[in-house]
Amino acid sequence: MSLSLSLTKEKPVVAVTMANGLQGRSVIRHLSKSGKFHIRALTRNPFSSKSKDLLNYPNVEIVGADLLNIESLEKAFQGVHGIFGNTTPTKGWRVFRGSMVREYEMAQGRNLINSVKNAYISGKLKHFVFSSVCKSSDPLLSTPAPGHFSSKWDIEECISHNDLQSITTVIRPASYFENFFSNIPGARISETSFPGVVHPERKWQTIAVDDVGAWTNAILNHPDKFLGEAINLAGEEMTGNQMAELFQSLKTSQSKKVKYEMLPRFLLRLIEHDIAIMASWIERSGYGANISYLKSLSNELDFSMTSLSSWLRQKRFV
Repeated sequence: MSLSLSLTKEKPVVAVTMANGLQGRSVIRHLSKSGKFHIRALTRNPFSSKSKDLLNYPNVEIVGADLLNIESLEKAFQGVHGIFGNTTPTKGWRVFRGSMVREYEMAQGRNLINSVKNAYISGKLKHFVFSSVCKSSDPLLSTPAPGHFSSKWDIEECISHNDLQSITTVIRPASYFENFFSNIPGARISETSFPGVVHPERKWQTIAVDDVGAWTNAILNHPDKFLGEAINLAGEEMTGNQMAELFQSLKTSQSKKVKYEMLPRFLLRLIEHDIAIMASWIERSGYGANISYLKSLSNELDFSMTSLSSWLRQKRFV
C-alpha cells in the first residue's frame, strides 16, 4: 500500500529503503531538494505519523515494504531507475548480547541484493547505491572487525557474487556525529562533557548522517563518475581531546571546562559488546577515508561537506 501527494511519473523513480531511519530521511531530503527524481520511500509502516511526515517533501510517495519480506521489496522495486539500499543489525537490546545481531542484518542483505538483481534483470534498474561502512586504509590491521562492520562488507561481497558491480556504487560512511548524542549511558554531549569510545589522543574519522544524503544525491546525479565504484566517506579526522577543545571554543560561555570523556571499555563490553570491538578496531586500524580528496570532490559536485563545528551549531549544542 502507498500514500502520496504527487506522482510525477515522468521523473526517474528512486526507491529508498529504511526511509524512516536517519540515513533514509537524509537521502529523501536531498533527492527531493534536487527536484530531479520521484522518490519511493519504503517503510514497514506507511501509515505512521513519522512516515506521513515524509510527504512534506515534494515528489515523495510512501510504500509499505520490509527488508525481511522479499515479495514486498520486489513489488516496491518495480519500474525503479535507482535504489538506495541500507540494512541494520539493530534488533532490540538484550543482556549479554547488546542490540546488534549479525544474522538479522545478513537476512536483510540477502533479500535486498536478490531483489536488486531481479529489478536489474527486468531492464529498468540503472543505479544501486549501497550504504556500507568505512574500511581501513590498512587491511592487514582490520581483524578482528566488529560484526556490524563485517556484515556490511559481506553484503558487498554478495553484490559482487551476483555480478551487480557495474550498476552499483558502494558508499562507506565512518562513525556518525550523531553517536555523540546516543542512548548509551554517558555517551551524550553535555555542557562539560564530550563523549567518545576511543582513546582521547587517537585520531578517528567521523561524518554527519546528513552527508550520506548529500553524497547519494550527487552520486545518482553523476552516474558515469560513480558506477562500479566504492568510496570511503568521512568529514572530520580529530582526536577526542581536539573535539572537546572545538566544542569548548564554540560555547558562548567559557565558565565551565569541557572534557573529553572516554567510555570505559569494560562498560562497553557489558552494554554493547560489538561497539567495544569497534572502538578497539578504530584504535588499531582506523577508518581510511581520504578527506582532502572528498572535500575536493564535493566542491566539484557543488555541495559542502558538514564540519563538526557546523553540526554542533545546527544541533544547537552551542
